[in-house]
Amino acid sequence: MTRAFFLALLLIRTLPAVTQIVGDRVDKYVAQNFIDTFIVYSFPCSGYISFLDSCRNDVSHYLFWRQNESYLLKRFDYCKTYQTLTLDTVNPLAFYLTNEHIINEEQIRQPTYYEVKKNKKTVDTLMYILTESHPCYHTFKFSFTNKPKYKSAAIYYLEFEMLDNEKKNIYYNYNQKTKFKSLIDLTIKLIKQLETENKFEIE
Repeated sequence: MTRAFFLALLLIRTLPAVTQIVGDRVDKYVAQNFIDTFIVYSFPCSGYISFLDSCRNDVSHYLFWRQNESYLLKRFDYCKTYQTLTLDTVNPLAFYLTNEHIINEEQIRQPTYYEVKKNKKTVDTLMYILTESHPCYHTFKFSFTNKPKYKSAAIYYLEFEMLDNEKKNIYYNYNQKTKFKSLIDLTIKLIKQLETENKFEIE
């Protein structure tokens, strides 16, 4: 029992290092190629680690950058790196550059609902804010200076519309209309399209 406990403790302590490997490789690539206008997209899930396939111990990172008026994309996995792809002008980085100030100010709001309780003499309105234990996040790293910015949105926050008791998330419509949600949708759509067309080729 003691041995198993210490093994589990050791594993937990090494998780941050394990899950940072792909991000470090992306940073190294950016530095070596003098890239200054870029975003990096990833979709991590809190508390996730694969015990069956070590190559899945970190999520894929997608580097979008602009170079000589061209938009490029490179995918990095835990065990693989993929060839660079050239994108058309409809792409996540171009969209972000057009809507940068709006996206930077927006915040995806947690699912919230109101419940009205009537007592004999008063009417109380209670506000409930919902959370999730192990959320998955759409995560972006933006860097056009020496100090990168990070922005993320839990998929739970974006997709939660209605409770079982038919109470509606009051922020659902707001979240759906944000430019940040549009950036997420554009990024996911592009990645899925490239995967479907088998565009990602290993170096």
